[in-house]
Amino acid sequence: MTQPSLRYRLEWIAVRIIFWIFRILGQKKASQFAGWLARKIGPRLSVQKLARENMKRALADLDDDEIEKNLSLMWDNLGRNIGELPYNKTLMADPAEVEIVGQEYMDAYLASGRAAFFVTAHYGPWELVALVGKQAKSKATGIYRAANNPLVEAFFQAMRADPEYQFVPKGKEGARAILKGVRGGGAIVLLNDQKLNTGVAVPFFGRDAMTAPAVAEIACKMDVPVYPMRTERMEGGKRRLTIYPPLTVERSGDRHADAFALLKAINETYERWITERPDHWFWVHNRWS
Repeated sequence: MTQPSLRYRLEWIAVRIIFWIFRILGQKKASQFAGWLARKIGPRLSVQKLARENMKRALADLDDDEIEKNLSLMWDNLGRNIGELPYNKTLMADPAEVEIVGQEYMDAYLASGRAAFFVTAHYGPWELVALVGKQAKSKATGIYRAANNPLVEAFFQAMRADPEYQFVPKGKEGARAILKGVRGGGAIVLLNDQKLNTGVAVPFFGRDAMTAPAVAEIACKMDVPVYPMRTERMEGGKRRLTIYPPLTVERSGDRHADAFALLKAINETYERWITERPDHWFWVHNRWS
């Protein structure tokens, strides 16, 4: 087995020290501190230019001041997401911390005995989508992008470990987990808003964006409902998880056309969320080019 490089070891040590500090601070102070730090460091990174260009092209109605304000708040949200990682399981177990809207749609999924997709974006405190695991009674699987550093990845997964929610990295392993979940009547959570070079070109804010097609192809082939789901930060530090009714697209009989229509509906859902709260989305991702 290949030994981790010195760089990976140093990164792992740095991450452990940072999260040790977060645990000493406590949840609220860790969130505040990480948000403040991200607001200070983020705008100085090279990806700030990409984020600004993305926001200007996608949300042309925003003036320069509004864009800079939303970019600052975006960094704050990203920082808070990191600072809250050690506390997410505790937050999810406390109804006073996370409000759930649309519980009836989760109940409908559970009553059906069938599989379902829950699609969401890198939006707001997105780690809280793991709440689906508690609702689905250990039948939930979340597909995610693994960290490049295997030591850091193992550290994060140990922190996230939850018997009611299985984390599976995207790729071949993720594809197998999706099929297993669908066949077993599970809940599959996908953050389907990032670029996939081998995906399908689907309009997103007026420009084609390469989009992962698996969720739509499987949903159309196996008649699996697709529930949009988003997390938001509210005033006073509270968070909200909203589950929406399953997306409906008119079936044409052409499976490829139907899958494309469903992907388009998913992207349009993300567009509405992002337009409502631009500060909540992950603008630093190279989504279009």
